[in-house]
Amino acid sequence: MLTREQLSRNLGTNLERERFKLGYSQQDMAKALDMSLSSYKRLANGDTGKVDVYTVYKLSQLTGKMFYELCGESSDLFQTYDRMRNLSPTQLHFIESLVQFEFDFARNLETVPSVSREDYTTMIIPSGNMHDGMVYDSCSLEKINISGYRKRYGNQIDCALLVTSDHMSPVYHANDILLIARNPIRDGDTGIFINKVTGLLYIRRLRQTDPWRLEPLTYYGQTFYIDSNNASEMSHWIIFGHVISKTRG
Repeated sequence: MLTREQLSRNLGTNLERERFKLGYSQQDMAKALDMSLSSYKRLANGDTGKVDVYTVYKLSQLTGKMFYELCGESSDLFQTYDRMRNLSPTQLHFIESLVQFEFDFARNLETVPSVSREDYTTMIIPSGNMHDGMVYDSCSLEKINISGYRKRYGNQIDCALLVTSDHMSPVYHANDILLIARNPIRDGDTGIFINKVTGLLYIRRLRQTDPWRLEPLTYYGQTFYIDSNNASEMSHWIIFGHVISKTRG
């Protein structure tokens, strides 16, 4: 939690930073905030004793920032909200449906006091035909009980993925459930990789050689080579997560 002094100092600093971004003079900024120049200067110098609700509202409208951001407050939730600003309306609708799904599940679970929501994870079920280099454009979701795996892996398990075909046999078969972690992937891990250029999803074993190799789990499929020192090449790939265990559906 920020102290009063930290909050005041951060607000003044961030206010001036936003002013420079807008290309405003202090007089322009004062006018936009419906205050005198002297009042704005006091605010920019960290004197926040007389900041009223209307000024907070005007600040947010003018800068496009939430007040907590201007005060320098941060948390995982705030950072998630900030990233969501760059999503399209369709993507935001999808996120809203996920939130509603989790909310409904948590509410239903309240009727069963002996069961913890931490015993469950969300399983992603890809729509359509699951194959190598599939287009990951739609899915359905289910909750599955993984209490036994929680004892071993704890909070490392972020979600699960249902295998819906035998194209990775004999490593994975239809109805296998892959338990996915989102922590950093390591050499030899089986990862879920999405190519941002093509929009295709691949399940590959990572070899952190030079260059990196994304190898198919069987003899079927293409090996991809990525220069891990080339930021442009790395930016073409999303590492969704990696498999830490599997179970059967």
